[in-house]
Amino acid sequence: SSFALRALCLIPCSTVPFAQMAPFLSTPLIRGHNEAYLPIIKSGMHALQVTSGPMIMVFLIGLQMLKKKLTDKHASTFYSDAWKFLSKAEARDKVGRIVQYACRMLQGILAHLPADSALQLCKPLVAECQTTLAWARRTHRWGKEMPHIPTLGKAISNCDVLQAAQSMVLITFLVQDHIYWLLKVGILKFTNYTPIQWHRRNLRFITLSHVLNFSLCIREIMQAKKKLQDAEVKGNDDAVRKAKSTIFDNKRMMVRYVLTFIQMLHVSQVKKMDDWYIGIMGMISSYIDASKQWTPTISAPPQLTPSGAMPPEQARAA
Repeated sequence: SSFALRALCLIPCSTVPFAQMAPFLSTPLIRGHNEAYLPIIKSGMHALQVTSGPMIMVFLIGLQMLKKKLTDKHASTFYSDAWKFLSKAEARDKVGRIVQYACRMLQGILAHLPADSALQLCKPLVAECQTTLAWARRTHRWGKEMPHIPTLGKAISNCDVLQAAQSMVLITFLVQDHIYWLLKVGILKFTNYTPIQWHRRNLRFITLSHVLNFSLCIREIMQAKKKLQDAEVKGNDDAVRKAKSTIFDNKRMMVRYVLTFIQMLHVSQVKKMDDWYIGIMGMISSYIDASKQWTPTISAPPQLTPSGAMPPEQARAA
């Protein structure tokens, strides 16, 4: 690849259409500059760096063509579902949170290794990755309080004290999280709080929110159990399935809120624990959140011909 790039760099400028634009450009566009499409290759490692993107692109094309050869189609239900999942901001946020807490777990493990361990070289890299992800997620939380404001209004109108309390605490946390962002970038200055002190104080609000959410789940389960009993008496199978699903989902979320409650106690330093198992808890709770964003495509049942056989097109696809 180094030889090929060197050969391309020897193309006369007169053969390059963009050469006429040179007087208008601050740096060469095509070749000769380190940031051009075809830089002057200085070493084998330089060549590998420059060709890494195109090589990965060629590898992906090869995989796609292999898939076409094996399945006789370019489309993929799983690929479409994965892209649909990653197209959601909430899904990307939770995937980022999984990686963020994986970094916390790794930092916890490294803290227990000898100081002269070769793995300690990874510590600053892991810490930087965790911090970068945390701030990327925090930046994208602007506006996240918006859907909770109508919920709060509805709860107040219905005299639902528990839901209103949860919404008020969550909205307060999100607004104060934005203030933390403004403090960190220097737009705001507080005399009584450093940015990190403000952040740790704010984490106590989300900790309380998890307790209130846990209580809401208990209430939902109690209501669903009553509906389940009524549905079983009436023999309504759809209502029975719906009630059981509601009970299962809320029990799952209760596990999530227990994990996040413990996580926030540690991150806010209300109760210092160990990063390695807090990181594992964070990965599990983030997976629970991320899985709610996965909506797999449900294939339509095959249509049978009058003879009872599947149409040839569907038979080949199956």
